Amino acid sequence: MDIRLQNEINNVKKGVVVFDVVILILFIITSNFNKPMILGLIFGTIIAILNFRLLAITIEKVVTMPQNKAQIYSASRYILRMVIVGVVLLVSAKAPHLSVLGVAIGLVSPKFVILARKLLIDKLKRKEA
Repeated sequence: MDIRLQNEINNVKKGVVVFDVVILILFIITSNFNKPMILGLIFGTIIAILNFRLLAITIEKVVTMPQNKAQIYSASRYILRMVIVGVVLLVSAKAPHLSVLGVAIGLVSPKFVILARKLLIDKLKRKEA
């Protein structure tokens, strides 16, 4: 894997851990701090990080493929990632020891981290200019 891509994945992982700590603090403040919520957050976060890594692997493979094969491959991998998310949400809905809300927050944590990093980087670039 390309070193820049690996560094980006590691940065997002670190950001997700920080995001989860902030969410846990919010759970403590709002009295939603319970075992199913914590387990759901951890489970959702792990799946989200693995899903993000799967996306990175897909992107790395697609850039070397011809256009038609790349479209089919990327679409099939997209469907696979969405099926994984669907199964995870279904499992969390059926399992009494997992909170669906905690799992959902964990699943979207990479998105929030990437958006927050983008906003912070843009803000810093504007101050420098």
